[in-house]
Amino acid sequence: MIKQRNFVGRLVGRKRDQLDWTQDFFADKLQLVGWHNATRSTVSKIEDGSLRIDLIQLYYIATALGLRPGDLLAEIDWRKQVERMICSMNPPQTAEAYGNHSKK
Repeated sequence: MIKQRNFVGRLVGRKRDQLDWTQDFFADKLQLVGWHNATRSTVSKIEDGSLRIDLIQLYYIATALGLRPGDLLAEIDWRKQVERMICSMNPPQTAEAYGNHSKK
């Protein structure tokens, strides 16, 4: 399983699907707006969350989709993303780990 590194991947995939674009076509759109080395593989990594996205790349993604970066970010369920991130960092612990057991 690939650890998710960006929060926009699933949303980008949905937006691309709504536009009925292939990953190759979206890569071409990304190149046209300035992400010159974007490829189908880049799009795949964005969508599966395995590629870190910086602010410039977020701008390119939103622009290629015909959105403003703020509009794209506004559609993210931030609470769900933060909870997912916390869960991945802190595996569940047993009661003994918290010291809630009696000592005999």
